[in-house]
Amino acid sequence: MTNIKLVALDVDGTLVRSDLSLSPAVIRAVESLRDAGIIVSINTGRSMGELIDFRRSFPWIRYFVVSNGATGFDAETNRAFYENHLPLSIARAIEPETRKYSVMTEVYADGTSYVNRARWEQSERYTAEFLHHSSLIEGRSPVDDIGVLLQARQTDVEKLYVSFEDLADLPRLRAFCEEFPVDLVTSIHDGLEINQKGVEKGTGLAALCEYLHISPEEVATVGDGEADIAMFRVAGLSIAMENAQEAVKQSATLVAPSNDDDGAVWAIEQILRAV
Repeated sequence: MTNIKLVALDVDGTLVRSDLSLSPAVIRAVESLRDAGIIVSINTGRSMGELIDFRRSFPWIRYFVVSNGATGFDAETNRAFYENHLPLSIARAIEPETRKYSVMTEVYADGTSYVNRARWEQSERYTAEFLHHSSLIEGRSPVDDIGVLLQARQTDVEKLYVSFEDLADLPRLRAFCEEFPVDLVTSIHDGLEINQKGVEKGTGLAALCEYLHISPEEVATVGDGEADIAMFRVAGLSIAMENAQEAVKQSATLVAPSNDDDGAVWAIEQILRAV
């Protein structure tokens, strides 16, 4: 097997437990990759703002692929090395449609997530109260009206994220979005993530490989969500978590124990053995 030079790690459902806590054992396991001379990147659907608390546990991690591959960020240079954002025209066309449903729509841009203040204050209605967790709240920027924000913007956005009060509305809104050149995935929290067409964790990981001059065969990935399947397809070694959906597990080389059992520790042990 080709030596592993880069390990791309998902966050939610993978490194953190269901209660969004990060165990000391997982922290030590991730550090063991660094100590073995392996580059570690975080590949997540979160924005950089949603990683502020997470990064306090890993101040040494330099590379991030966020918003499901929309942005690649180098923390040492404080610059994006890759961007493929959702066109503003598409975001403006989809956002009014979301208002026909009881949903909370977020606009990921500028390293944060903009959300209507009134919906944010009632986020429990949309099964999105987890976003108020202390590890995530720094990544939210409530505004009076995200529709007005989109109309006033002059630059594209990373993605849209929609949380639902009634999950029966998800396929209806998804069908509307499919009329546009977008990529759609359902998050582990049953939210609809809307990215630019061709933007997913796989393209973001490929961009990072190019940036680092590393072959995809020299990459190991660990994840649990639908969005991670594209990342698995790029890497030489892929590990899914036991808590993942069956389609995700079938797409991976190996299956680790669940995130609530610190399965990332086992996954990292397998990677180090492969090295």
